[in-house]
Amino acid sequence: MASQTQEFRMTQLEQRTQPGRSNIARDTGTAETDENYDLVSVLYHCLKAADACTQYVADAEDAGDDELAEFFDRARQLQNRLASQARELLAQRLADAADASDEES
Repeated sequence: MASQTQEFRMTQLEQRTQPGRSNIARDTGTAETDENYDLVSVLYHCLKAADACTQYVADAEDAGDDELAEFFDRARQLQNRLASQARELLAQRLADAADASDEES
């Protein structure tokens, strides 16, 4: 059974990394492009992870585990940096789309 699960995961990975896959359109169910939707998703999940890490830091500190507290704090900082990058990319892409829309009008 474990072999079948691993094989299924590899098949999914291969599908995601196949050359030319980027030409396949997915319907996100929104008016946004897949790429913008993906950026919003990454932004959301990074912020949620950073929030969780804040609690993990507190838990580790309560347990007196400085090593874990430092690890979770570094993880929180990393998630916040990734969220900032996603926010900047999204803002730029939305501004570019608005500019392109204005030029078409």
